[in-house]
This record gives sequence, structure tokens and C-alpha cells, in this order.
Amino acid sequence: MKYFPPLQAQLQADALNDNNVRQQLQQCWQQFVKTELYSRDGTRFCLYSRTSLPGWRKPHAALLIVPGRIEAAHKYAELAQDALCSGYQVFVIDHRGQGLAQRPEPDPQLGDVTDFRRYSDDLMQAVSTVRSQTDLPLLALAHSMGSAILYRYLQMTALPLLDAAIFCAPMFGIPTGPLPRLSRFVAMLMQQLNQRFSRAGWYVPGQGPYQNLPFADNALTLSEERYQWFRDLYQQYPAYQLGGVSWRWLHHALEACTQIQQGVVPAVPMLILQAGADTVVDNQAQNKLAARCAIELHQIADARHELLAGTDAQRQQVFSLINLWLQRVATGPGE
Repeated sequence: MKYFPPLQAQLQADALNDNNVRQQLQQCWQQFVKTELYSRDGTRFCLYSRTSLPGWRKPHAALLIVPGRIEAAHKYAELAQDALCSGYQVFVIDHRGQGLAQRPEPDPQLGDVTDFRRYSDDLMQAVSTVRSQTDLPLLALAHSMGSAILYRYLQMTALPLLDAAIFCAPMFGIPTGPLPRLSRFVAMLMQQLNQRFSRAGWYVPGQGPYQNLPFADNALTLSEERYQWFRDLYQQYPAYQLGGVSWRWLHHALEACTQIQQGVVPAVPMLILQAGADTVVDNQAQNKLAARCAIELHQIADARHELLAGTDAQRQQVFSLINLWLQRVATGPGE
């Protein structure tokens, strides 16, 4: 019988100003085991796993975290610790082109992909690997681009090997201005020109290599402590840094969003959590999909894009919504 323990936050944001707390979080992450996986096209990506914390409760379920664009798996150290302490085995993926996974050449800072389906193919392999390591109920928790990857994976497979899926600030649509069809045409044209005239990918105008933006200029979170923590992390580990996207990435991402909106409805329990003040993804696309597919959706008012790295009050609201939903998904407690 499926049982998902309630997720409980372990840290307050201001604790991240304490070097001892940061060191403890770092030590927790260092105990994760990194497994290098190779996709069907030979690209190397990474899966990180940890099955328990000494002295804490026995795991009753497993959690697979699917990060968003730019993100390294390490960025989810706080959430991973929350989940471990709550009674989950934890798995986190480094997508191709991100974190410590294989990067595009000749510019490893470029967010690029030859086909968006490659991400979902990689996730399929990662889920299979997770299932080879645990038989516990498996919950997938995805953020932003990771949500698009997870949803497309669920659309592509008749046997998802997952028991439930949560999409946080999902990239089910990308803001493209008042003329979305024209934007899709321009993206397609530019990626074709790029392929014809240049081996290196072209950044979408206004984007470039990684920038360490100050908190005042960020559109991701209202938590200065959490924002500074992951910015410091990316300074400490320069290999995690990633810049803007290529025209090819944008073209394939827009195609994936169309497939999400028009494709089959996955047969697993699903929850959408929406950031009310999100400017990174298209909230109307989330509303449209939720209405068409009868997916439960909750909005965290005034929250910015990174719900899982928001203020303490926002994270508590996120966890409360997840826990109430998990109670309804579960069929009863089990060992």
C-alpha cells in the first residue's frame, strides 16, 4: 500500500547565514553517491542518491527531484535534507548540459539541446535506475523545465514506474510576448540558420554566459538568504555555472510545450503548484493544462518562480499543499 511521509522543513532561511549550518548542509550533500549514466546518444549525465540518514526514521518512500534549467543537483541540498529527515530515500538528476553532466562544445556555458525529447529519454533511464535500487513508492518532484521533462516522459511511456508527480512552477508554456506564433516561427528560423552557418550555438538575444546577479535584480525568489546560498554555491563550484539558451533550445522547448498542451494525459496522480508572481514561465499555460486534464492546481500568491527556494512562509505553504495532496494520493500506511 502506498504511503508518502509528510515533508517537513528542517531549516529557517536565516540559518543559512551561519557557516556551521552551511557546512552541515554541505556534509549532507557530500554523502550522496554520484552515478554516471549514458544516454542512447552517448551523452553523459548524472544521478545522485542517498537512501537514509543515520539515526533518523526508516524511509517509507523515495523522492526523485527533477531540477529546472541552469540548475545543478547540488542546489537541492536543502530540499534533499528535508526529504531525508522526513522519511524519504532521495535521488536527484543532473540533466545533460547542466551541473556536472556532459556540456555542449565548444561553449559549455550555452543552454542547448538537439531535441527536447533527449531530456525525457535521459529521465526514463534515470527512473529505471532508481527503480533498480528501491521498491518503495516513488514520488517525482520537478521544477520549471524539469516539469516539462517529467510531463513529456509521462506522456511518452505506458509504464512510468512512478506513483505520483508534482510540478512546481512548471514550464508548460514560455512567455513569448503578444505574438506567440511569430515567436515560434522566428525561433525555428533562427535555429535553422544557426545549424547551417555555425557549429557553435547562437544565444537568444539578451542572453549570454552565466551572470552572478545581485538579489535586487533577481526574478527567482523573495528569500535573500536562499538566493545568496545558491549564488555562493555557484561561485564555489564554477563547473555548475550555466548561461542563457540557444535558439535551438528555445525552438525545441516551445515544441515540447505544444506537445504537453495537446498530447495524451498521463495516468498518474499529478499536482501543479503555481508561483503567483512568476515571470519566468507562463502561468496561463499551467491553468489551461490543469483545466483540460483535470489536474489539481494551487497557487502560492506573490511567490516568485523558485517555490522550493522561497521564503520560509512560502515553503511552508508549498509543503502543506504537497502533504495534504499526498494524503489523498496514498492508499494507506505501510512498512
